[in-house]
Amino acid sequence: MRSRLLAIALAGALALTSACGSDEDEPLTDSQARWVDAFCGGLLPGKRAGQELTAQDPADPAAVKAAYLELVTANAAALADAEKKLTELGPPSDELEDVHERLTKYVGESARSYAAAEAPVKALEPNAQFWENAEKALAGTSQVSRPEDLRATFDALEKSPKYSAAMAKSKPCSELQSGSRN
Repeated sequence: MRSRLLAIALAGALALTSACGSDEDEPLTDSQARWVDAFCGGLLPGKRAGQELTAQDPADPAAVKAAYLELVTANAAALADAEKKLTELGPPSDELEDVHERLTKYVGESARSYAAAEAPVKALEPNAQFWENAEKALAGTSQVSRPEDLRATFDALEKSPKYSAAMAKSKPCSELQSGSRN
């Protein structure tokens, strides 16, 4: 009787461990690929606008202001869209549920921060102090409680062979990690 109970318990444990296999064992689903694209796609417009901003001649404050406003509006829109997509898609796997929650919170807070900064930045005079004043305006509207969550998300995905490969295949992620300005 005792050995029979032990055999049943072992069979049950074996069934549980095989049923709870890692997400790494499964091929990437379309939903998981869209999650990766939404993550990187939310950051890409800000990278592009940031490159454009740094390419501006500091001696032309009007051009700097226009590029800075583009950075603010591009980030607000792209991050809000990423938050919406990530929320709709949900966590890409059980193992990444915490990563998903932190990332969704981060992109939402960032989107609201940039949106709140738009009016104060628009109101600034395009002069030699514009960039410094714009940075202060952005810092003053920041709602991001944990900016390190973005780096933690990249780190978690890069530690996973499955998601690291997905990021390498993702057009938005490849562009985000490259120096391209497309």
